[in-house]
Amino acid sequence: MNKWLKIIAILAVIGVIAAGLVWKFYINKPHADIENMMPDYTLSTQQLWKQYNTELKLSDSLYTGKVIEITGNLSKIDKVDSIVYLVFVMEPDPDFGDKTIRCEMLAKYSEETAAVMVNAPLKVKGYCSGYDQTDIKFSKCSIIK
Repeated sequence: MNKWLKIIAILAVIGVIAAGLVWKFYINKPHADIENMMPDYTLSTQQLWKQYNTELKLSDSLYTGKVIEITGNLSKIDKVDSIVYLVFVMEPDPDFGDKTIRCEMLAKYSEETAAVMVNAPLKVKGYCSGYDQTDIKFSKCSIIK
């Protein structure tokens, strides 16, 4: 009986240590600094839109989950609560809503986005979240000068 208690105690200690390591290195790991990362791809908004609409599966496997730098003419700026979105309208559709590339900006760029000119060329870098048949979505975006 005493031997089984020792085995259970050792397994419990190993379990606690393993849980601590999982928490420290997996759950509590720092977020990626996308703003300072080198982009995996550099494309124009037109190239990105065309690729997603001609070869969805290939484009999704290439771009989703990657840091991408895009260049295009900004169509509008949306603000929802404290979140600012830069929107590149790719296919205008007044009936069902425009098809766009939407870039959710990092909070520290809220002042800088106010100075951005609509219909002017702009370069943005962010994390591609994917395509939902209406919008190509980016998060954690920053403006490249």
